[in-house]
Amino acid sequence: MPPVSVLATFFLPHGRITRSVWLTRLVIAALACAAFGGLTSAWFGSVGSGVFALLFIWAAFALAAQRLHDVGRSGRALIAVLVPVLGPLWILIQLLRRGADHPNRFGADPASRADYLQVDIAK
Repeated sequence: MPPVSVLATFFLPHGRITRSVWLTRLVIAALACAAFGGLTSAWFGSVGSGVFALLFIWAAFALAAQRLHDVGRSGRALIAVLVPVLGPLWILIQLLRRGADHPNRFGADPASRADYLQVDIAK
């Protein structure tokens, strides 16, 4: 994959992703931002680590929007995080829900396996 498309998967809120892909990408983004944030804080102080903290927040929101697309909700639903206690809890429940089993307005089902071997046992 070209580097631009790798960055797009982490930082652009387009498309749908499954729960496992969401969690994997979130952990990768957290580890990368923590590592580079620690490195740049040694060179540039808190400004360097602050830049990578903002990058992680951006990636976390973009990945959450992609995950919400899989359950049929818009990324705008992330505004609910601003509601104390209930907002983050509701968003977490939405992020952990099973995705739609069919294509929706955000794209095809990422969990479907169109290339999977299908055997017709009726014959």
